[in-house]
Amino acid sequence: MPIQINRSHVIAILIALLLVVWVVSGDAAEPDVADRPLNNQETSFKVGYEVFVPTQKASNVRISAHISANRSVDVVAEINGKVTALPLKRGALVNQGDTILEIDQRDLPAKLKQAKARLEQRQLETASVRNLYERGLTNQSAIASAEAELAEAEAIVTRARLDLEATRVKAPFSGVYDQRFVELGEYASVGQTLVRVVDNATMLIKGSVSENNINQIRKGTEAYAILPDDTRLTGTIRFIASSADAKTRTYPIEMEVTDAPAPLFDGQTATLFVPQGKVDAYFVSPSLLIITDNGGLGLKVITAEDTVAVVPVSILSAETNGIWIQGPTGEQRIITVGQGFVTVGEHVNAVLLNKEASQS
Repeated sequence: MPIQINRSHVIAILIALLLVVWVVSGDAAEPDVADRPLNNQETSFKVGYEVFVPTQKASNVRISAHISANRSVDVVAEINGKVTALPLKRGALVNQGDTILEIDQRDLPAKLKQAKARLEQRQLETASVRNLYERGLTNQSAIASAEAELAEAEAIVTRARLDLEATRVKAPFSGVYDQRFVELGEYASVGQTLVRVVDNATMLIKGSVSENNINQIRKGTEAYAILPDDTRLTGTIRFIASSADAKTRTYPIEMEVTDAPAPLFDGQTATLFVPQGKVDAYFVSPSLLIITDNGGLGLKVITAEDTVAVVPVSILSAETNGIWIQGPTGEQRIITVGQGFVTVGEHVNAVLLNKEASQS
């Protein structure tokens, strides 16, 4: 039986064939618009920078410190006894050997007198034994025995004299009678702290320098210190520790004060400055500083290739409207807008915000 194809069937077949041809031809067709690569200017993040020209400023190693007397000694009791006299007031200037405090002598003078008498007796006995030996009337053993007893008598006299001298507590050196730790009538025991004497003829500025700065300081270098009231003290570095503190890993350092415009007091806080000459310095806003990977401070700058770099910096000084930093040298293109949105090595669209930011 022949298949009957009507007009509607023919139209449907033609439409299907046209669709197949269109789909096949679409895969091979060329795109109407060719892809155009974007340049760096179009793909880079835009940041603003300013050109900073350095100013030569003095650089210092800055150290937190305090004032210290050259010597400070707590004098202790060398004998037991009651405090019987306080001839000087605290704060008095003393010379080496001045009596500051007296302890009851009790029977010590009598003991010393008795010891001296016994010593004289032993001296006569020893002389007699030697005379007998020279005449052949005694032997060497008798001389040795007499000399041993004489030495013992001499030791007793020495001990009695020292005990008596210990009842008068004296200044170990010239300075200030600074503190007293006992009262009149109080019983003092051997080893008990009685008074403190401070040698303030020479005053020191003591601090500790970090291992990063220890190689920048030399013994004999001139330095200065600033007190909280802005008093300036000049001096010379007289001591640098050869080994670091086990806990802080810092090195103790001392400056001997050679010029003090006013009286100094042990324990006052101070800031010690050790000059390092002049360096390139930049006056910037503190908000531009970042923390570097090693925990230091840094600034984000633009390189000649318009990429982001970080230069390490340190603070020289601070003012009310900004800070002086050191680290880099020469002109620097410092990112001042958008630095928080770019990373090191990233290519950026750098826009100059000013012609120059020079410091004066």
